[in-house]
Amino acid sequence: MINYQTPIGIIGAGSVGKTLALAMLNKGYITNSTASRTFESAKSLARLVPGCVAYPELQSAADNAEIIFVTTSDDAIGQIASKIRWRKGQTVIHCSGAASLDVLEPVRQYGAVPGAFHPCQTFSSVSEAVESLPGSTFAIEGDGDTRATLEHLATALGGNPIFLRPEHKPLYHGTVVMAGGILNTLLGAIADSWEREFKIPRNDALKALTPITKGTAISLSSKGLPTAAAGPHVRGDVGTIKKHIQSISLQAPELLPAYCSMLLAGLGIAAEKEVAPEEKITEIREMLIEASDGRLP
Repeated sequence: MINYQTPIGIIGAGSVGKTLALAMLNKGYITNSTASRTFESAKSLARLVPGCVAYPELQSAADNAEIIFVTTSDDAIGQIASKIRWRKGQTVIHCSGAASLDVLEPVRQYGAVPGAFHPCQTFSSVSEAVESLPGSTFAIEGDGDTRATLEHLATALGGNPIFLRPEHKPLYHGTVVMAGGILNTLLGAIADSWEREFKIPRNDALKALTPITKGTAISLSSKGLPTAAAGPHVRGDVGTIKKHIQSISLQAPELLPAYCSMLLAGLGIAAEKEVAPEEKITEIREMLIEASDGRLP
């Protein structure tokens, strides 16, 4: 079990590694070693955490820790697991949302124990990620003591642990990306259309759009579904959706597939709320399917 004296190492000094190091520091845990693809990156993490030493070699960082978090890109995890001579009893944790423990199989030959610890949060800014981490979900994989250790750490960081099987990971991560990074790019594409059509600069458009995303998130968290469901598809406003399809197809055609598929995915929840008559839901579904096939109303 992790405690405040457990020496922790971080391999991969990017945004995720720095966020975890700072979040653990705030809770009294010791990150005493780090290494990264470049020595400069490792030193930048070490400067944030008193007592943390940056090493130019991955092996040295691993040698000086009992629990090692591998916070690199997903493609690099297996390479790192294979390069390092691990010690018996060490715990090696990757932070990928999509990869299972298989990627850490090389650590087992040395008697080290693998685990996975994925913070369900965005990491575009370290300071914002540290602030947002409390209340976040942490997806955990591991057996026995490793599972208990990671559950304890997730709770200590103010998070909510969930436990996944290997076959769950790709769907879990794909849907998380839809709620995070893909949502960001969707908002960016919408803002681009505002800039093009309304002459509102993209960043000003984003400032106009983000409050509704925040309000939606708050409503979802506090009310749940179907209560928080809202929009013309929930109300059964066929005419409004028809206007949307027509205008988007003419002025922002790159957004039409996303508009149609997102509304189609939400019609089940709209029906569950029981505001719109069933025949309106059916009419909307048929119109969206036709628009997806290029047959515009």
